[in-house]
Amino acid sequence: MPELSGIYDSATIQPVAKIKENLSIWTLGRWQHYKIEFLEPIPPGPASIVEMVSLSGATRLAGAGTIAKRIIQVLQLNDYEFVHLRWEPLDNVEGVLWEQAGQARFFTANIHARVDRNTRLWDPNLTSTTFWVLGRNRDMNLEVRNPLQYAIAIARFIFFGYRMILVDIDLSGVPSPDKAKLEKGDLDTVRKYIGATTWLPAEGKTA
Repeated sequence: MPELSGIYDSATIQPVAKIKENLSIWTLGRWQHYKIEFLEPIPPGPASIVEMVSLSGATRLAGAGTIAKRIIQVLQLNDYEFVHLRWEPLDNVEGVLWEQAGQARFFTANIHARVDRNTRLWDPNLTSTTFWVLGRNRDMNLEVRNPLQYAIAIARFIFFGYRMILVDIDLSGVPSPDKAKLEKGDLDTVRKYIGATTWLPAEGKTA
């Protein structure tokens, strides 16, 4: 296995941390801190394939048409579940990621990048498709676009990666001013109360 060089490592997907190590996760507009209690893979396969045309309630996706962003039910989680995923379409469609529904991912001031069947040509390990989802009711949303000029009946996407179960780090004895610093990701405060940690964005951020 190649040595992990960062959270967007260019090799095949591998865990960003080990069981009993700490994670600092950007979610709900702040940093939250956890310990990994359990870790297992989600291999690519039939159970992790989502067909978006039928999921939308339609029978066809029109030429140059769009399926509005929607929650992917198979990726909805329980409290303290955390998934680290990569993904790609299996059909000639484009996927646009939102996380949560009002926040674009893979986004700059001028572009909202899409994942299509050519993504793997430029990025063989799908590194650039990496995203994370944390817990209940913090769902990712997927928008689908048909780049073709004719209607299609199927738009499949596959997701794979790792599933973790997290536990809260006990911060009950931390003074309120320092808790606020922990939520802001202040490095000195995190080192004092959390120790070594891996920082991960589970949602988008505009500034």
